[in-house]
Amino acid sequence: MRLSIEKWGLYGIFPSHQWNVSGWSDESFSTTQFQPVLTFILGDGWTAGSSPIGFYNWESSEWTIPINLNASKTVVLGKTPWKFQLESNYYVEQPDAFGPQWMIGFNISPVVNNPFQKGFNRLIGAN
Repeated sequence: MRLSIEKWGLYGIFPSHQWNVSGWSDESFSTTQFQPVLTFILGDGWTAGSSPIGFYNWESSEWTIPINLNASKTVVLGKTPWKFQLESNYYVEQPDAFGPQWMIGFNISPVVNNPFQKGFNRLIGAN
């Protein structure tokens, strides 16, 4: 994981790999996932960016590659901040004829305090 926070926003990449070493079936499983992140802080609670989640299946040699755009607005309702996000993915590569071509998402989430934030700030040397 690599994430950099700047005054204008943040950028980074979250790679991961999953495979089975034992399990419920004889089927082999091995995928690599990657999520590049680029978010611009526009002010007044608005952000815009991209955070596609791509996959490579090592067993079938198939890619899933989306182009992602998203925008969000954070507002306070009552005493709780809420984030409303709209995102769109267009899949330039999908695993087969039945793979997705488009995905539209609308996410609503409360913004809550992170109980691990103080420890994380000490780890990275932030205040």
